Amino acid sequence: MSNVEPTKLEWRKVAELDELAEGRVQSVTAGTHFIALTHFDSQYAAMANHCPHQGDPLGEGSIEKGVDGKCWLRCPWHGWDFDPLTGKPPGGHEDSGQEMFPVEVREDGIYVGVPPEPPRPRTVSDVMAETMTNWGVTSVFGMVGHSNLGLADALRVQETKGQLHYYGVRHEGAAAFAISAYGKLTGHPAAALTIAGPGATNLLTGLWDAKVDSAPALALTGQVQDQVIGVHAFQDIDLSAAFESVTVFSETVHAGSNHAQLMTQAIKTSVLEGGVGHLIFPDNVQPQIACENKLAQSPKGRMADLRISPPTDALRDALQHLEKAKRPMIIAGYGALQGMGKVIELAEQLNAPVATTFKAKGQIADGHALAAGVMGRSGTPVASWFMNEADLLIVFGSSFSDHTGINQGTPTIQIDTNPMILAKRHPVDSLVMGDVAVTAELFATTLADKELDFTDQRPEIAERWRF
Repeated sequence: MSNVEPTKLEWRKVAELDELAEGRVQSVTAGTHFIALTHFDSQYAAMANHCPHQGDPLGEGSIEKGVDGKCWLRCPWHGWDFDPLTGKPPGGHEDSGQEMFPVEVREDGIYVGVPPEPPRPRTVSDVMAETMTNWGVTSVFGMVGHSNLGLADALRVQETKGQLHYYGVRHEGAAAFAISAYGKLTGHPAAALTIAGPGATNLLTGLWDAKVDSAPALALTGQVQDQVIGVHAFQDIDLSAAFESVTVFSETVHAGSNHAQLMTQAIKTSVLEGGVGHLIFPDNVQPQIACENKLAQSPKGRMADLRISPPTDALRDALQHLEKAKRPMIIAGYGALQGMGKVIELAEQLNAPVATTFKAKGQIADGHALAAGVMGRSGTPVASWFMNEADLLIVFGSSFSDHTGINQGTPTIQIDTNPMILAKRHPVDSLVMGDVAVTAELFATTLADKELDFTDQRPEIAERWRF
């Protein structure tokens, strides 16, 4: 029985009166205690829900009659037996057997008395979870299991405080695609939580989706205990090697690591380089007590303002092309997502149709008077027609994918923050390295002071959509 004084026990309801049939056992929780509740010989008993052999859940076992004629609670994994009311093994001594908890049958259900919860120590996982939420990673998609319990508990604490939302999934692949989509739509990472081994590798397809689309994402994978890594333990996989090609940052969390700094680096790299940050959490490291001076980190003083203005010469060159144009057309790629408000304002000033790449579909409403549809093989004839009729293409945040099919014969201005995207596939007339929203606003402000005559293409757009 529990050695806690009865007056100090906390009584938790664990089952309804008719929920557990005579001669049966089930797993229940009372606070943070995992309990096997038995109903045998018209009595209820509650014992610790783990077999001392390998931690097997006794609540998933059964009460069976043994060769000795007695009934025993039998472990479902290896057949160890325990008395269903006392928790003692066959021939057990008074000091052996399962930890037992007092049970009360009340009018509204079955109650189990458990010790009060001790103060929860702050762990390595808490430091990292606090740092994660400080950086604004507030959505976690995942599955909780045997090798990520310490980290999962730290995330639970953050959710209880209202700092994040946890979304349980039925397959880790769903979590990977969820955080990939989240990164594409918001420009900020969400996290996926998995166990070791196949739970972690189930993320890979979805993380490749994030990689090829430069979407920020955060993968938090459990791992076997570090003392058995590399010696063929259950679900021991070299996760560093498995994730190397799909991540922009991947590190293992050790007991002596700078834990807050590791989480900061994973998130910062993910955001700045546009890809997957990955942290590997050995099972035994997760619940280790954090030193009192281990503080969580935040982005304060760690992130520069990314809204970069283009160089003066590049801006001047682009404006010279704009001033000569009569029928400009804007093409917006996925890289223009965060600046679409300013892009549309510029389009309205220029009377210019706006088409998107396939990946950017929906960044301008289909009902907008200047919306010209989608470019390329998966696109619309309307977009293709206006591209061929344009005397200037203004391309925001697009990599000129062959799927998009941007006309190389039309004078083009390309705007992007990534120098590797600029003129990636062929020479471009005017290259502008700068933030999409900042550059679009500079174009609009400068052109507002000039008397320019852009053709109003709205009537043509409406007519083309009627075809």
